[in-house]
Amino acid sequence: MKANWNERFNTEEFQYGTVSNEFFKSQIDPLKLGRILIPTTEEGRDAVYAAKLGWDTYAFDQSERGQ
Repeated sequence: MKANWNERFNTEEFQYGTVSNEFFKSQIDPLKLGRILIPTTEEGRDAVYAAKLGWDTYAFDQSERGQ
């Protein structure tokens, strides 16, 4: 599975874009700032969004290329 995701992210282009997922945004926007863990972050668009809002953000993905 890890090799599959490494292959998928093996380009310079973003596979899912750079804009945060609309559902993620709708869930995090009304919350009070704090710490957040985002597993399977892919290329990090939601983690970047959370960090820009001021969240103490931790994110990881099994694909080194995705990170």
